[in-house]
Amino acid sequence: MRRDGLSLTVLLFTAPCALALSGCDEPAASSDAAIDDAAIGMDSGARDGAASDTGAPDTGPRIEDAASDAGPIGSVGCVSGAGLPEGENTLTVQSMSRRFVLRLPAGYSTDRAWPVVLALHGNGGSPDYWDGTSGARNLRAVLEDHAILVIAHAIDGQWRDYGMDASTWPARVESELAYFDDVLSAVRAELCVDEDAIFAMGFSGGGSFSGVLGCRRTDIRAIAVGGSVIYFDEADCVGTPAAWITIGEGELSSGRTAYRDFFRDRAGCAASSTPTEPDPPCVTYDGCRAGTPVHYCEHPDGHVWPDFGSQAAWDFFGQFVD
Repeated sequence: MRRDGLSLTVLLFTAPCALALSGCDEPAASSDAAIDDAAIGMDSGARDGAASDTGAPDTGPRIEDAASDAGPIGSVGCVSGAGLPEGENTLTVQSMSRRFVLRLPAGYSTDRAWPVVLALHGNGGSPDYWDGTSGARNLRAVLEDHAILVIAHAIDGQWRDYGMDASTWPARVESELAYFDDVLSAVRAELCVDEDAIFAMGFSGGGSFSGVLGCRRTDIRAIAVGGSVIYFDEADCVGTPAAWITIGEGELSSGRTAYRDFFRDRAGCAASSTPTEPDPPCVTYDGCRAGTPVHYCEHPDGHVWPDFGSQAAWDFFGQFVD
């Protein structure tokens, strides 16, 4: 639930990961060649719970003590965060060196709690996919005044490795969930984050794993994805994010429409819809539960992120930001 008003309530989180920080950026672009048309994957595993408050000193109001008209719930980084460097950051997750790219909004300070957008490249890609500064996919320009951008990097560039036996996929899901838990713990601890405005977006396999985050974690407020399929066991879902979903006419498949229909149905929406911006090609499904809208945009191309996608995704996320 979003909260009106100007006050900032601080929610304390611990940061279990040790950061080894560096200031370099990703040197070279990689293509996102893999198209996720495979069958829906199985996601078993035991890491179902978002990062939690483990009993840090009571240095500020607890979430349960906040008044109903409180403002954004700020992370511990709003009080004691040391900050993180722009560009590439590294951390160790399950004895493996992992990285993410951080882009701070213009005018970032701890005087306000900022939304966080997790951006996930497609299979076979790299953080360069979302870290460009030109072109129709220029997410950095869209978010530069509005949100903290965290660009993730999959193990070996693959959120799902279709070259491996399907029996290995559930373990990969758990490893990547551990990575995102630790990345978000670090970002919450060192930066001033709006706990009610954490979003995940991605294209192809990155959108598929954004769906995993929305399903398996309860702190992902909304997702925005393109050309994606289900990577999780539907019975394991604990989250119900709002969802913005785009599919190209040239890539329509049962796997991709099943992804759309899952999040539509989980939000309690009807199959009927009403045009919404950008119109065309987008619609909002009717009858969704309050606070959990689902938008669908069927663009005329194939397996690509549409030109309108980055701005439309942020416009969708923005409705959940105080």
